[in-house]
Amino acid sequence: MKKKKKALIVLVVVLVLLLVAWWYLFLGNKIKDATKEITKGDADTKALIVYFTRSSVITAEGSADAVTSASMNIHDGVTEAAAMQLQRLTGADLYEIRTERYYRNSFVGTAATAWIEETLNMRPGLAAKPDDFSAYDVIYVGFPIWWFNAPMAIGTFLESYDLSGKTIVPFCTSQDNGIEICMDYIRSVSGGAKVLDGYRINHSSDEDIRNWLDRIGAAGCRFPL
Repeated sequence: MKKKKKALIVLVVVLVLLLVAWWYLFLGNKIKDATKEITKGDADTKALIVYFTRSSVITAEGSADAVTSASMNIHDGVTEAAAMQLQRLTGADLYEIRTERYYRNSFVGTAATAWIEETLNMRPGLAAKPDDFSAYDVIYVGFPIWWFNAPMAIGTFLESYDLSGKTIVPFCTSQDNGIEICMDYIRSVSGGAKVLDGYRINHSSDEDIRNWLDRIGAAGCRFPL
């Protein structure tokens, strides 16, 4: 009887710890200031840049979109800066992907949530997303590398649209890993779209990015004089 009682207590403690861990990792506050509105680029553009950055999906202001580690790169504002640099070079419209709930501010908290999402191939909910992609032929998709892959929110976003006939152009930010490690995932969540070779933007110059775009023959690009 005592052994059964002890086992029951242990089971209850384990369940409580699991519930607390789930609450901490997956039930952060809801993001309420997300928008479905797209920031416009050139008037005649047929290209859209979408990007995901940790700096907008954590609870504390001024925290990083990447702290370097061998397995998860999260770096201060780098993905957003890369997306804006690409917009300046292409004239594309711009949209930021934001999850339904905040990730935890601590690196360990974000890393743990991202690891579980990656391991279980989970799809976090989104706080908002544009209603329609029909005006775009080319969609640039930017993200930091999380656990040797794109964040699972990228899958949530791309899988929610009919991408048939469109061209996906991935780009990532990372100090350690090339984009090749997540290209299979990007292809798998891009539906019927054509996926061009991606690029890692790591302190890349305008010329580096122009050379990449020229090499892959990305449509809808313009280059400043």
